[in-house]
Amino acid sequence: MLKDIVVHIPVERPAAPLIDCALSVATMFGAHLDGVVCTYQSINPAMSVGPTAAAFALPTEYNTDPQLAESRLDKFVAAAAQAGIPAGRGCVSDTPFLANRALAEISRLYDLAIVAQADSAQPTHDGALPEALLFGSGRPMLLVPYIHRGPLKTGRALICWDGSSQASRAVHDALPLLRRAQAVDVVSVNGSNSAAGESSAPALISHLARRGLSANLQHATAESSNIHNVILSLAADLGSDFLVMGGYGHSRLREIILGGVTRGMLESLTIPALISH
Repeated sequence: MLKDIVVHIPVERPAAPLIDCALSVATMFGAHLDGVVCTYQSINPAMSVGPTAAAFALPTEYNTDPQLAESRLDKFVAAAAQAGIPAGRGCVSDTPFLANRALAEISRLYDLAIVAQADSAQPTHDGALPEALLFGSGRPMLLVPYIHRGPLKTGRALICWDGSSQASRAVHDALPLLRRAQAVDVVSVNGSNSAAGESSAPALISHLARRGLSANLQHATAESSNIHNVILSLAADLGSDFLVMGGYGHSRLREIILGGVTRGMLESLTIPALISH
């Protein structure tokens, strides 16, 4: 069950849709919900000049408005109280890299972290936060598209399955949500009904059945560069309410290099997705 949830509330973008979604998830499971904001700081070149110059530049050091951040937290706490949800609040202030790392560390204590998808048309310091949470928290992440409005719907789920350890982790992390679904689909891109193997899509469906979850197998074919678009198109055709998928990537000199499908999903997502690494 999901009993302890954190929502990372954006400050530089609209926050109400994400808060509404997070409140709906907390209500579903009777969970405690903490809201966390971040006031991102720029790296101040005056710090290398001397303490006097640094003190002079301090008022302009913050890129994120601290008062706006506090206002977002106030609105979150008020909305949680109105919904009867036990809630807490927190704030992190640091440079973008260190702040996102701190937010990932905070998320390690929760059953689920809820975060907004980055909007490429409106670049902000929290644009890299989903990747930081995915690869730095060790916990599942519910990524909410910036176009999403209203509560999280759980009527129909679409599991993206390739037999990998990441996909397996995502399915198990998503079980509380999957148990609320009236329909579950499993898509195997470039797979087949007769696919052999201990972790094939038909094998997954058999294991889900033992948990009381009936699932339908869906097939799709796609070029490797277009897998994310094919999955999202299938989700639209099926009327899926949320996705379940593994997140792929590796580290190179402290930089997260995302896999092609993961990056495509994070950029093009149209419905909420529970993603695990």
